Amino acid sequence: MILGLSQATLVLLIVLIAFVLFMTEAIPLPCTAMATAVSFYLVRAVDAKTALASFSSPTAMIIATMAVIGEAVFRTGGAGSISHYLVKFADSDRKLIFATVLFSGFMSGFLSNTGAAGLLIALILGIAASTGMNRCKLMYPVIVGCCFGGGITIVGTTSGPFLKEALENLNIGETMTFFEFAPLSILLLIIAAFYMATIGYKLLPDKPNNPDFDEEKAEAKEEKVQGSSLKKNIALLTMFFTFLGMIFEKKIGIPLHIIAIIGSLVVVCTKCITVKEAMRAVPLSGLIIYAAMVPVAKAMTNSGAAKLIASASLNILGSMSSPVLIILLIFMIITPITNFMSNSATIILFTPIAIIVANSLGISPKAILVAVRFAASIAIATPVAMPANSMAVEPGGYSFMDYVKPGLPLTIICVIVSIVYVAICYPLSI
Repeated sequence: MILGLSQATLVLLIVLIAFVLFMTEAIPLPCTAMATAVSFYLVRAVDAKTALASFSSPTAMIIATMAVIGEAVFRTGGAGSISHYLVKFADSDRKLIFATVLFSGFMSGFLSNTGAAGLLIALILGIAASTGMNRCKLMYPVIVGCCFGGGITIVGTTSGPFLKEALENLNIGETMTFFEFAPLSILLLIIAAFYMATIGYKLLPDKPNNPDFDEEKAEAKEEKVQGSSLKKNIALLTMFFTFLGMIFEKKIGIPLHIIAIIGSLVVVCTKCITVKEAMRAVPLSGLIIYAAMVPVAKAMTNSGAAKLIASASLNILGSMSSPVLIILLIFMIITPITNFMSNSATIILFTPIAIIVANSLGISPKAILVAVRFAASIAIATPVAMPANSMAVEPGGYSFMDYVKPGLPLTIICVIVSIVYVAICYPLSI
């Protein structure tokens, strides 16, 4: 007992405060995450080793090393060479929008969302400058593609490896494949591309190009990614074989994180990227948020907070006989929240709760974790939902409502499609 409160109550209070801080960003997100982990230790819900254990976990290694490989592809010009095929669709805004959504989506499946968005925003600036197209019609489709394309591979976002690890830790004989989220991600990506080229195009703002944005920034970024043809090919081949190794992880007997480490060593040792560039490429903020928030599940279990949540969940959801209604409720709660706070943090916060609900109500843990993943990944309705969203604000000249107008209808469409997909493609009951 501390301050007359039980340990379970203190843990729930810490989680609530963390939730508010994540939403408001009153302090930097990594600080919120670290403060949460430390608070769990101070109330004795976890020991010091558990509080920091995930900083050296396989998932953390994947996050760091895949960012290095993606940066090498970017800096050597490999990604730029691929993206220039988009220029062929520059004869009309709608064709370019359709191609941009699809292409940025597939790029974000193999590079980080932020890296893919940065590359394509620079490319779109060049296209807009040469064709006279309006940037405010072209920037938002980039972040839409990056949002949905991250699920094409399980390592496309930091949440994929985390959810895979969470499911395997339940010891029920289930796992998530390398392309677990690909069918629904590709479906949503295609729907988003058609939407943005039709309905979304009309909802996008139609305003002059932002005069305050310095186009020389984009030109400077393009100059930095020029490299020798040999280094470009090495980076592209390394990325290809890294993903190939991840796909056939079971057959070759090498864990995902070791494959990723080998790939990052190749691009650094062959000087596709310098050590300093590799270190700067590691997404420290995302890594800290992930690793510091992982102890949430252990703290809730150790303190008894998990049992309290299970009891509350049964009281609220116990009258529901349909697992589909529970999946619907997950989307209704998580999707609005994820548009105001980190997607990864949202998933990490809600994963232990979702597992408790699944176990209590006899719902398939895999189905409910897939639902959590997509509910927390439909993050297109605000400029703060993802780093990529924020990157498009200045070059596009966007306001907050410029995201809401096209993003809200697309969010509703994607939520409906996702619920139907999960209900059809996953057995909901154990």
